[in-house]
Formats: sequence, structure tokens, C-alpha cells
Amino acid sequence: MDGKREALRPDTTLAPAKRPENEVYVRGLPACCLRSLKEAVVRRGERRLLELRCLSCGSDWQVTSSLDERVLERFVTHGGPRAGGKHPAA
Repeated sequence: MDGKREALRPDTTLAPAKRPENEVYVRGLPACCLRSLKEAVVRRGERRLLELRCLSCGSDWQVTSSLDERVLERFVTHGGPRAGGKHPAA
């Protein structure tokens, strides 16, 4: 990704798939996970993805909130803690 057009909005939030209470902003993702997110956003597919799987470390992330149209086109959003989303008890 290059230039301003390719930058992801910093207000996008994600949470580990099994730990929704650990929601982070996109800038707080590990470098390998951020790279996988960027690759997934630019990759075209027929269906929206439920989760992001990091290609390097294998972590699974759910997008909890985003105003970035490119992210919303690729991922289903899961209401996170700030959105008042309810999550099953662990």
C-alpha cells in the first residue's frame, strides 16, 4: 500500500476473536497483523470475511468498528465493547 489513498483509517478497531474485551485500534495491532489486514483489504473477493487471520502469527481478529469503506467492504463488523455489543461469557 502506498500513499495517502492506501492508508487505513486510524479509527478502525479490532478485537482478538476469542477476547472481544481486548479491543484495539488498528495502529495498536502487531506489525504482522497490520500487514495481513492491509493485504486483506486490497484483495478482492466475492464474500465479506468474518475474521482476519494473520498470515504470519496465526492470530484471528474481528473488526469491531470502522468508518473506512474499504474495510467495511471486506469484513463483517462485530459490535465491540464500545458499541455496547454483547459477547458470550468465556
